[in-house]
Amino acid sequence: MRRPNRVPLWLRRLDQVKAELRGERFPRTAEEGLRQCAELSDTALRLLQDEIRKTRARANKEQVEAETYRLLARLSRAEARWRAVWKKERDRFFRP
Repeated sequence: MRRPNRVPLWLRRLDQVKAELRGERFPRTAEEGLRQCAELSDTALRLLQDEIRKTRARANKEQVEAETYRLLARLSRAEARWRAVWKKERDRFFRP
């Protein structure tokens, strides 16, 4: 018995992906790409710290930084769990 040939979701909706990417401006050089990545990372970290400051009004700078890195560690662990699940799932779609 042959298994059904399942096409990945992103491939079925390739026209939507193309339409979304058409409006994006990609970096022209690797240096520009790295600079943009660093700026985005810095902005994201600053926004995260601002949100933590809002929830913990009386926290000093060291407490905010500690909570930020604690939250980033939790997110990293969650991403590792997600990656393990994805490795199993991708075998369903990308098996030869």
